Amino acid sequence: MLIWKQTHTTLMLVRSPYLTKTLDSVNGFSFLLSSSRIMASPVAHVSTYDVFLSFRGEDTRNAFTDHLYGALVQAGLRTFRDNDEIERGEELKPEIDKAIKESRASIIVLSENYATSTWCLEELWLILEQRRKSNHYVLPVFYHVDPSDVRKQSEPFMIKLNTSPKWTNDNVNRWKAALMNVADLTGLVLTGPETQLLKDIVDIIYNKLDCKQVYLPPNLTGMESRHKEIHFWLKESDAEFLAICGMGGSGKTTLARYIVYSNCQYFESISIVEDIGSRCKEPHDLLQLQEKLIGDILGGKKRKIPSVCQGTLRIEEALQVKKALIVLDDIVEPNQLVALLGSGYINKESKIIITTRENNLGKWFESRSWKCQGYQMKLLDDNESLELLSRHAFGSKSLMEGYEELAKQVLRYCEGNPLALEVLGSSLSEDNSVSFWKSTLRILEREIDSGIKRVLIRSYNSLPHDSNRELFLHIACFFVGKDVDYVVKLLEHDYAAVSGIKTLTNRCLLSVSPNKKLMMHPLLQEMGRTIVHQESPKDPAKRSRIWRNKDSYNILLKGKGSETVEGLALDMQMLSKEYMNHPLKSSDLKTDSLEKMVHLKLLQLNFVHLTGSYENFSEDLRWLCWIGFRLRIIPSNLFMANLVAIDMSYSNLEAFSPPIVLPLLHILNLKDSHNLLV
Repeated sequence: MLIWKQTHTTLMLVRSPYLTKTLDSVNGFSFLLSSSRIMASPVAHVSTYDVFLSFRGEDTRNAFTDHLYGALVQAGLRTFRDNDEIERGEELKPEIDKAIKESRASIIVLSENYATSTWCLEELWLILEQRRKSNHYVLPVFYHVDPSDVRKQSEPFMIKLNTSPKWTNDNVNRWKAALMNVADLTGLVLTGPETQLLKDIVDIIYNKLDCKQVYLPPNLTGMESRHKEIHFWLKESDAEFLAICGMGGSGKTTLARYIVYSNCQYFESISIVEDIGSRCKEPHDLLQLQEKLIGDILGGKKRKIPSVCQGTLRIEEALQVKKALIVLDDIVEPNQLVALLGSGYINKESKIIITTRENNLGKWFESRSWKCQGYQMKLLDDNESLELLSRHAFGSKSLMEGYEELAKQVLRYCEGNPLALEVLGSSLSEDNSVSFWKSTLRILEREIDSGIKRVLIRSYNSLPHDSNRELFLHIACFFVGKDVDYVVKLLEHDYAAVSGIKTLTNRCLLSVSPNKKLMMHPLLQEMGRTIVHQESPKDPAKRSRIWRNKDSYNILLKGKGSETVEGLALDMQMLSKEYMNHPLKSSDLKTDSLEKMVHLKLLQLNFVHLTGSYENFSEDLRWLCWIGFRLRIIPSNLFMANLVAIDMSYSNLEAFSPPIVLPLLHILNLKDSHNLLV
């Protein structure tokens, strides 16, 4: 490739990544990363597009320009391309003029027949006018044409008057001047493989628009100093892996993201696979994570993977050739690591970050050729803690006057945990009065024993309604990682889920991911489950919610149960994996226990076979999730009138014929029930 410029200025090229990610907020550290523009400082005008493509359709539409458009989009650049294949009229469409004015840059593909089109010439003139009026970057690409022909306007860029009404003397003079002007701009000339030219174009646009920079908002605290501590691993160490370890809420995921988005310009591709531990619970969850990972590494369209084994092989192959920066968040077991990465060679220029609460990962790597460097996550010091608290309590970096002693008290409670500081700061922001702070902190002193648990329990207890607390516990026990719309439909009637979820997110007790999944920090989920556990520490059958597979299995096996139970979950496949050396029989389980749970609302039985009568099941039942249901028909004595959601995927049902009308039913899933007679 040649860089064409009439002056003697040197144009520097910097390799850019192909970014396609959107970030959300984690641990009180909010990121803003546009899929098309990541600015280090705000801009006065928000553009609709990053790039406007001007080209002659008959020359390049189905070849070079199509490939260029794909490369720009893959790089996360919002690109306007006119796809109108019909015969164009003389007048430029209004949306073309509008798109040029609302773009930050233009790429002009000057091909052999470009100057024969009044449409292209008018686009060119408008682009240069936009450049003159504003900070609009223009990149000419000389595609199989000589730049000198464009300047001198020799064939094929010689413009002559003709009889068409558009070819007036004034227009011709404008277009000639535009061709001379564009020839004087820095541009690229095709001299080698088109693939290299495409890369160079994307690099130039990407860097000219400052897309390689990350906008780091003001409430990001303490990450820069921690990033410096692991600089050696990123730049000089031969270890492929960095394991960030630490307690829940300490900022492990936030630091991993900070590393990625501060260094992404040095890698070909990036991927952040979040919450792996909590997402590897349902069938095919691991397959979905593999599809995301391989899609991020290779780019382009989503790749369908038929099986986990084939997915592992494809990821292995991709990691051998791609220079990638990857985050595997919340790894719980070594088999998750193997399934996502395989066990083969990894490109030495790639870097992989693991976040985990497991401090001893030595055994995970001792039988592999991979090298792993550990980093123990440090909690915030007093200055950092004070800044983060002030950000959330007052919306300012500095503490308001008169709150110094109270703030010290808060810092003692939180012990440098970012999540605790965020949650408490958000609660205290409701009333920025000294009396409110004193009252809140006095309650904290009386009610809570120590550290971060005091903060989280206080935030839970301060929820305005009992329904908010019940909703929080249901989500913590059963619905983390579930689709928010699904949960809203299921729980709206009993718990006002729409407003309740909003309250929980406002209190930083819950978040909704970009793909609309309910997410809860493990520390908060653990707190919620601890609250339920304390209802009856010794007898799970007397708790309100039973989510542990082992507890649920024993209750159903022994025929225990009580009227306090509102939700129960049992996954026999997951339980069998935990007890591989002691086979468990689902056929031993009976319905007696469920008949004792007269207020049961939520029932999840995955691959469970029950024997006994269904006659006395709770009439309050709202959710029946029975994946792998073994019966051929719905039991005629099963009360279903109040069900809102039924999931009987992978069942043996031959017909779905409920014994009564289901007036409240919103969700029905019979996926992969292959015996159903249509």
